[in-house]
Amino acid sequence: MTVFQGVAAAAAMIALAARMAGRQHRLLHLLQLEHYEGARLIVWLRRRRELFSMPELLALGALYGAAAGAAWVGAHWVAGALLLASMPIGVVGVSDWRRPAVKPLVFTARAKRLLAVSLAPVLAAAIIALAVLPGGLSPLGLSILLACAWLLLALAAPTLLGAGRVLAPYEARINRGYVRSASQTLARVAPLVVGVTGSYGKTTTKRCLGAVLGAQMQTLITPASFNSMLGVVRSINEGLRPEHEAFVVEMGMYRRGDIGELCELTHPKIGVITAIGPMHLERLGSIEAIAAAKAELMEALPADGHLVTNADDPRCLEIAARAHVPVTLFGIENPQAQVRASGIRLIGGRTEFDLVLQGEGGRSVHRVSARLLGRHNVSNLLAAAAVGVVVGMEPERIAAALGSVTAPEHRLQPVANRAAGVLVIDDAYNSNPEGAAAALEVLAEHEAGRRLLVSPGMVELGEMERELNRRFGEQAAGVCDMVVLVGARRTEPIREGLVGAGLAEEHLHVVDSLTEASALLARVTRPGDVILFENDLPDTYAEDGAGG
Repeated sequence: MTVFQGVAAAAAMIALAARMAGRQHRLLHLLQLEHYEGARLIVWLRRRRELFSMPELLALGALYGAAAGAAWVGAHWVAGALLLASMPIGVVGVSDWRRPAVKPLVFTARAKRLLAVSLAPVLAAAIIALAVLPGGLSPLGLSILLACAWLLLALAAPTLLGAGRVLAPYEARINRGYVRSASQTLARVAPLVVGVTGSYGKTTTKRCLGAVLGAQMQTLITPASFNSMLGVVRSINEGLRPEHEAFVVEMGMYRRGDIGELCELTHPKIGVITAIGPMHLERLGSIEAIAAAKAELMEALPADGHLVTNADDPRCLEIAARAHVPVTLFGIENPQAQVRASGIRLIGGRTEFDLVLQGEGGRSVHRVSARLLGRHNVSNLLAAAAVGVVVGMEPERIAAALGSVTAPEHRLQPVANRAAGVLVIDDAYNSNPEGAAAALEVLAEHEAGRRLLVSPGMVELGEMERELNRRFGEQAAGVCDMVVLVGARRTEPIREGLVGAGLAEEHLHVVDSLTEASALLARVTRPGDVILFENDLPDTYAEDGAGG
C-alpha cells in the first residue's frame, strides 16, 4: 500500500466520520422528537424511506468496492483516487448537521451521550486508518476497513438505538434521581395540584387556570408543552418554590398508563379533562382507548378531590358519570353545565361572552372580554372558571382574570403586520380535527378582504386520517379565498376536499415547505388579507426533509 493510498484511505474515513456525524445528528433529532421511543423512530424512518438511504449506499459501495479491487490488483493510484472521490460524502454530513428544522435538536446531556456512543465505532475506524498510515494497509486490511465503514453507515439507525440500549441503565438511574427530587419538593411545598389533560385544549386551559388561580394565590404552571413525565419533573425541580400555593400540571399521553404515572408523582386534587378526540389515534388505536387513557386522571383523584370536565363532550360525560368524586361541568351547548357561556361574539380581536354560573346560591351572570379567539377557547376559559368556582373564588374575580389571559404562542395567536395591512392568525401548534374546524370558524368571522389558509394537514389520526383531512378541505373551501398546502403527498386528501367542494384550481397552491409557502405569500398577499397558519408539523413529517 503506497503512502498516497494510505492518505486517501484516511481521508475517506474522516469524510465518512463527518457523514456519520450528520446522519446520527439527524436520527437523534427525530428520536428526540419521538421522546426517545426507538420503535417510533423506526416507524417514521420506514414511512419516510429514510431507514436506509439506498442511492447513497449503492454509490458509496461501488466506490469502496472498486477501490478495494484496485488495491488487490496493485493499481494503488487508482485505489487512492477512488477513495478520494468518496470525500464529498463528508460535505453531505455537514449539510445534514446544519439542516434547518422546525424544532431543532436540543443538546441535552442525554442527547450528547447518545451521540457520542453512536459515533464511537466510526471514529474508531478513522483512528485506525490514521494509525496505520506509516506502515500501510494490505489489500485485505483495506477491504475489511472499507466493508466495516460501509456497514456502519448502512446501520446508522440500529447503531443509535443500540447506543440507547447500552445507556439505558445509566439514564434510568439519573431519571430516578430527578423523580425522587421532584417528589420530595412536592411533599415539602404541598401545593394544591390541578391536573389538566384532554385530546386538545390542554395548554391553553393551563394558561387560563394560571390566570384564574393566580388572581387569588401564588400559582405555578408547567411551562410551554412540558407535559411528559420528565418534563413535569423538570418543571418541579426548576420552578416549584415554597411560596407556591397551587401547581397546574399539563398531562400529556402517548400510551396507556402515562397519565396514571404522572398522577402517582403529582397527586392532583382537582382534575380537568378538556375533551376527548382522535388525537394520537394512530398510537392508541381507538377513541375508546384514548378516553380510557384520559380517564386515568379521574381515577387517580382522592376521595376529597374534584373532577371538572366538558358537558358538551359525550365521552367526558361518560367519564363524569362513573366518577367517585364531585363533578363540575362546563359547556356552551349543554344546559346541565354549572358553568356556561352565552352571547358569544368576536369583536375587535377579542371574544366576548356572558359567564353564567349556576350554584347552590342561584344563577349569576358576569361579562367577560377575552383576548382568546374562538368558541373552542371559550370552552377552555370555562374550564378555568369552573376550577375557580371549585376553590371558592368570587365570580367577579374569576371573570376579570379570564379577561387577562393571552393566547399561547402558535395557538390562534393574532399577529398583525400593520405595514402590509395583513393579519396573520398563527395556529401552527399541532392541529386536530376539532381545532382545525374551530380555527376556520375564527377565520370566517374575521372581517377580511380575502381569507387565506396555509396548512400541511393533520397527522396521527390512524385509519381516519385521509377522511378527516379531506373533510378539512371541504370545510376550508367554504371559508377561504386562497389555500396553500405544504407537502404534496400528505395534503392530497385536503386538495381533493377543496376541489370537490368548489375551490377553483387557480386559488390552490401546493408547495414543498413552509419556507416556500412564506415566499409565495410575500408575492401574492395584499392589504386586508387575513392568513390562517393551521398546523406546522414536526420535522418527522417534513416531505422536503427540512421541516414544516
